[in-house]
Amino acid sequence: MTTRLSLMLAASSLLLATPALAEEEGLTPEKVAAIQRDEAAAQAKVNEDYGNRKPSEMSNAERGQAIRDQQKESAKVMEKHGVSAKEFATFTARMTPEDNQRVANEAKRLDDKAKAEKEAEAKKRKGDGEVHIQQGFSDADPVELESADGAEPSVDVDGSLDSTAGAPAVEIGDTAGTPTKSISRKSSKRRR
Repeated sequence: MTTRLSLMLAASSLLLATPALAEEEGLTPEKVAAIQRDEAAAQAKVNEDYGNRKPSEMSNAERGQAIRDQQKESAKVMEKHGVSAKEFATFTARMTPEDNQRVANEAKRLDDKAKAEKEAEAKKRKGDGEVHIQQGFSDADPVELESADGAEPSVDVDGSLDSTAGAPAVEIGDTAGTPTKSISRKSSKRRR
């Protein structure tokens, strides 16, 4: 009977130890750093919603609502990463100094990655920084639309684009003696 009892105890300890090992396998110091970063961002968002005020500057109702909002955001982050708050707290409490160093290194890497992404996005929005100014379309300063490498530049001038061809002649003379009636906006609306 004692051998049977010892075998049952050994089997039950293996069954009970397996979920604990499986929970810890899901969390790594790198994942802890990502969770902490997301949670800090969520808390900062809630604080911003409440005007970044200290709790002592809020009314009791506002303070209570802010706490509930922070708890909701924290729960969303934990759900996003597939970890319960209890598992996260247990894992972080049992971390060794080497694990803490890994978390710090991962947090620094994530910060550097976020900064690089921001810089790349800003550079993408800004462009190359050069503004190309076109001087115009004329025979003296032509603009090439298409050209082959090493080929002599050629410019095709379309006759229909010439401003003097086919346009009626307009005489510009002295208009000081001719009275002109100015139409104001109000008078043009009344006529409609």
